[in-house]
Amino acid sequence: MIWTEAAIADLEVVYDFLAEKSPKAAQQTIESILKRTAQLELFPESGIVVQSLTTSDKVYRMLVESNYKIVYRFQSETMAVFIEIVFDARMDPEKLDLK
Repeated sequence: MIWTEAAIADLEVVYDFLAEKSPKAAQQTIESILKRTAQLELFPESGIVVQSLTTSDKVYRMLVESNYKIVYRFQSETMAVFIEIVFDARMDPEKLDLK
């Protein structure tokens, strides 16, 4: 599993935002997001396809963990999973720039 720089930065933003109120809650949230992505090691196509982000050469999928959506793509040729972005579920995924 490969985390893009953008996805790592997203985790940092989530942590920093939550840690202002509760470092423990921030840590638990990050751990739950990481645990959720672990399923992709065995089931890389388990997330739902995000049609609005998918292009002719890239299929983006999404997992949901609590209030967060995890957008990723699976490259079947290399069997690699790329975690692209993590965002608050209340955001509109069509406004994300993944192309």
